[in-house]
Amino acid sequence: MLRRTIKIAALTWQSVLFRHRFESFRRLTFNRPRIIFMKSFQLSSTSKALIALGLVASVPTLANAQETQRYFSVLGTYSTTDDDRGQRLNELGLNADVDEAVGLGVLYGWQFPSNWGVEAQLFSETIETDVPGITDFYRQGVTADLIYSFGDRTGFTPFALLGVGGNYNDVSPNEDKFDFMANAGLGFVTGPVIKYGDVRLRAEARYVYDTFENEYGDIRYGLGIEIPLLKAREPLPEPAPVEPKVVEVPSGLRDDDGDGVINDRDQCPDTPAGERVDGVGCPLGNLIPLNGVTFEFDKTRLRPDAQTILDLATLVLNKYPDMQVEVAGHTDNLGNDAYNQQLSEGRANAVRDYFVSKGVNNPITARGYGEAEPITDNGSEEGRERNRRVELRILN
Repeated sequence: MLRRTIKIAALTWQSVLFRHRFESFRRLTFNRPRIIFMKSFQLSSTSKALIALGLVASVPTLANAQETQRYFSVLGTYSTTDDDRGQRLNELGLNADVDEAVGLGVLYGWQFPSNWGVEAQLFSETIETDVPGITDFYRQGVTADLIYSFGDRTGFTPFALLGVGGNYNDVSPNEDKFDFMANAGLGFVTGPVIKYGDVRLRAEARYVYDTFENEYGDIRYGLGIEIPLLKAREPLPEPAPVEPKVVEVPSGLRDDDGDGVINDRDQCPDTPAGERVDGVGCPLGNLIPLNGVTFEFDKTRLRPDAQTILDLATLVLNKYPDMQVEVAGHTDNLGNDAYNQQLSEGRANAVRDYFVSKGVNNPITARGYGEAEPITDNGSEEGRERNRRVELRILN
């Protein structure tokens, strides 16, 4: 029995000794980082402000590193403040109840494709003192926050944030100062909440650590809207190369034999290549009769209806500019030979002059044959009219 009692006592002593050593180790291990962390904030107010402003100024540089989503947000805020903020008022017997604050926050954010992002925030809030005759406390500040969104912010997207900044505390009767601050929080943003326009709801809660005076810890809640800003236009993809496709469309202008006269007007299809043809696609031969070219009786002046026929002949001459032609003039048998010879030459020259006036550059000669080469009997008026003619003779 005694032996068992001694054994229990020994075990109890070992347990007490182990707990004592563990408590010493815990204080050494866990309190040292806290001491080091608190000492790291024992900087002058100017140093803290410079650090905060430097971090805020670096936000646009980080955000421009790559293509991002940009957004703007306005929040109304409500804070439950640290109870110690009214300590000095209470020491003066003013019975201050400094436990809440209301304010406004304005944010501009950048979210990278990796869902990491940064936000710059300006805020202002009024801390209620509930002391008659004593003004409320005021605080304004700026923060730069690193934010991680659990989504692309196009729909419901939770997020977490952590950041630092600086704030200016305007209090009475204490000294006003600009001090370092830090905050961490959670929140969410919704998808669009109105039919027209991309307006979203945003809600968040932050723990705010303020190094002013005795160092305070506040809880700030925010509720408001967030509006995505225009993104830079993405370059359009290069169009896929398209192989050209030749489509033959019937136009009614085909010329299968290549003689310059379309099929619909070609009265002599399959003309040999290089063959000279007239206006209907038939070979010219050595003679082009100018049927319908007539003159006033006993004169060399062309009738108006003759000019239409000569205009068609002009097209043929211009088509073959190397073709040498002779304008041959003829008369009927009325009158003496010398007179008819002179008349035929005048009519031939009148036709040649008409061609020249139309810009024809072919080698053209004019010759009169009088009544020597009739093509029909001169015994009738009809026959004599046919013999009073002009022809184009091809010389080459």
